[in-house]
Amino acid sequence: MSAESGLMAHAARAGVRIVATVVVAYAVATAVRFGLVERDDLGSICQSAASPWWCDLRMLVIRGFLNDVYGLSSLALAALAIWRRSAVVATLAIAIGTFGMVLYSFTWSGIGMLGGALVLARLQGQWQQHAQS
Repeated sequence: MSAESGLMAHAARAGVRIVATVVVAYAVATAVRFGLVERDDLGSICQSAASPWWCDLRMLVIRGFLNDVYGLSSLALAALAIWRRSAVVATLAIAIGTFGMVLYSFTWSGIGMLGGALVLARLQGQWQQHAQS
């Protein structure tokens, strides 16, 4: 019975980590999307000669989703997490994938996010096998 309870504890920890990462990344991405990217008044402010410092940040975010940087980086991080067997890198893949999905780059970001979640699930299974031996 202790092996089953250990499995449930690891699954719960992985689930909590995934959900918490998605919620935080979604909140940040939503704030960036609706507070910085989609506001029409900021576009006219940033086109003026004396534009504020955050206009460069706004353009960087926009270029990021135009060039699919968020999706490809989440996919690369998921692959790195598989190779290194790293829960931290898998969590980062989930966060950037969620960020990218909110910022118009759904296809590759979704694959990277799911890849990170699968790596966390795989690591949870390996932890369980290690605990049983």
